[in-house]
Amino acid sequence: MTNENPPDCLILAGGLSRRMGFDKASVNMDGQTLLSRMVGVMKEHGMRTCVVLGPNSDERDIDPDSVMVVRNKKPDLGRTGSIQIGLEALGWPEKVIIAPIDRPGFSSKTLIILMKADSSSCPEKDGRGGHPVILDWRGIAAIKKAKPSSSLKDLIKFSRFEVEDPHIHINLDTPEDVIFLKKAWDEIYASWKVNSKRQ
Repeated sequence: MTNENPPDCLILAGGLSRRMGFDKASVNMDGQTLLSRMVGVMKEHGMRTCVVLGPNSDERDIDPDSVMVVRNKKPDLGRTGSIQIGLEALGWPEKVIIAPIDRPGFSSKTLIILMKADSSSCPEKDGRGGHPVILDWRGIAAIKKAKPSSSLKDLIKFSRFEVEDPHIHINLDTPEDVIFLKKAWDEIYASWKVNSKRQ
């Protein structure tokens, strides 16, 4: 995808997976990890990408020449702490897309809308907000001053836009969720492909 000034992207893959029993980022999706797949779609959309891993996460399948990798040594302090670590690594940009590894049900169409948004925004379906989200400079400033345990929705008021993505609310919390993701994967992965007609 061509974009004169694409936002940066922060992939959050550093959370503890107590209910899952294994690292969510390492889930195998057709021969590649879910993390590798998500890095690929962000790079395909032209975004400089940073991945925040946990203290023991495996980074062997990540190309260090194409993506920035940092670690959150205290993921139990909260997701906002991981965002702070990633934003610092990116140099506190003016806009950034936040993509949790456990919320992969978005489409390229949704990603492109986010990339063009002028304010902090998130997709919505059936009255519920989804992921990824984009933060503007005001949102990033709020994150910078916040406690690591702060809730993102308490810090930032997101503008919402309706999407059609059928799997936008997938949330990988349990092994059963992974089974569902694998069943829906072909449809999700196809929707990640950049379509020039939509740009």
